[in-house]
Amino acid sequence: MKTRLIVGLLLSLLILSFGRSAVEANGDPPYNPLQQPSSSSPYGMDLMGPGWQWTFPREEAWPRSDGAIRVDLMDEMFQKSWAAGVRSARIAVLWCLTEPERDRYQWEELDIAFQLARNYGMEIAPQVFYTPDWAALGRDIDASCFDYQIYPRNLPPKNWQDWSDFMGALLRRYGPPGKNQVHQWEIWNEPDLFEFWYIPDDPWNANAPMYAKLVQLAAREIDRYDPQGKVLVGSLSDIYGAKFLQRLLALRGDEDIRGEIDVLTFHVFDEPERKMNAIHEALGDNQFPLWVTETNARLWEETIPRDHVVRFFEALFNNGVSRTFWFKSWTSEWGPGIFTDEGPLWERTDFQPSPFYSTYQNIALRSPAPSSPQVQSPRPKDLVNPQPIFTWRPPSSSASPIAGYKLQVDNSLFRGKPYFHSPELDVWVPAGLTHFLPLQMVGNGSSPSSPPSQLAPPAVSVVHYQPTFALSPGRYYWRVAAVDVEGNVGEYSDPQLIFVSAGQDRVYLPFLERP
Repeated sequence: MKTRLIVGLLLSLLILSFGRSAVEANGDPPYNPLQQPSSSSPYGMDLMGPGWQWTFPREEAWPRSDGAIRVDLMDEMFQKSWAAGVRSARIAVLWCLTEPERDRYQWEELDIAFQLARNYGMEIAPQVFYTPDWAALGRDIDASCFDYQIYPRNLPPKNWQDWSDFMGALLRRYGPPGKNQVHQWEIWNEPDLFEFWYIPDDPWNANAPMYAKLVQLAAREIDRYDPQGKVLVGSLSDIYGAKFLQRLLALRGDEDIRGEIDVLTFHVFDEPERKMNAIHEALGDNQFPLWVTETNARLWEETIPRDHVVRFFEALFNNGVSRTFWFKSWTSEWGPGIFTDEGPLWERTDFQPSPFYSTYQNIALRSPAPSSPQVQSPRPKDLVNPQPIFTWRPPSSSASPIAGYKLQVDNSLFRGKPYFHSPELDVWVPAGLTHFLPLQMVGNGSSPSSPPSQLAPPAVSVVHYQPTFALSPGRYYWRVAAVDVEGNVGEYSDPQLIFVSAGQDRVYLPFLERP
């Protein structure tokens, strides 16, 4: 056991040093070949979520939570947003919708949204907020949590353990113990506004300490299930956010959360210099990474000149902001979006780029993504054994070196088409390895598998991958995309239909073809 462990560690170090030397020798940024690279782009967007202003596209537009979800429209939205340069997705997670009754969770729609975002390499920043009625009042009421006039969604829970349990459930499903898709969690939305966070009888004195408690309990669950996970604190409005921040950072003793803050988040609509000055003044001597999780300009039209938008972003970046999330993907009263105005009530239509789309793309899209790999086998309609060997050639073009490949196999269809929204296999295949990978997504969960057996030469003309587990018999589609060292997921190959047999045919060992 100890001998195998030592050999495995030495092999891992060799792999890592090989990957670094190969990349650094070309003057490109170092990366870990065993992990899919993440984009360093500062351009993200509030894309969609079961949120207070918008919801997932559905068959019916009203009520907002009714009707079957439109997977095809969701996929189109993520694909076109990725093509515009969006590299981070802020997706609302409403506690009141996700856990409508204690210990009864509705995961399906979040599962689909998070998977589609990750298909395109977007980093997910869930925004977790809105208390269920049973947790806020200790009883159920006959109302939707979209109805803010009578629903108690802005109240703290009566029993704080309910909040801890919900955060723990989120981490177990989407953090490292589960799908391993999310590693940063934004705690609540605009707690400085009564519409979102209200403490009865003592709002001005208690709302900051009670928010601090919300953060502390969430941070405890994040540390428990994802020690490398990030606690995003604030999501402060640009109305009272700076004043709230000052009171929050002044808390001491058991209420002091300065050590819990991994990233401070806030909103900026219009006048970025003045509002950033207010944030820095409230920060005082405290220093945290700064993200703007909602930004836009209410008076702008969809045809706003590019120079205006560039200066807007520069004002944020020059004041220490490292990541931005444009609010929102749709044009609305808050300002232009990359899609034409549809409002919060969904129409059954596709996502039409607005005139602002090209402006945003010109700023946010740093380099072209790799072209599609050339699929070799299995061929369409092939009958394969339960552990088929997937083979493809590298893409013909890529602006940056290829770090690896994202291989997906799925048997789920929506209206007769595969969208890979619930893949059986979603795996990272490092470009510098011949076969097998150390962390593999299996059945929507993660589990360790054997380390690679050998290193590939820096250039190979054919890539092979064989799953470490058997697929169940049936019909599947598979596709593959190249990912460069900048974290850009390239174009996927066209989905290939295959049939998995019930028996084991002869299995050939993977090999390499040299140019």
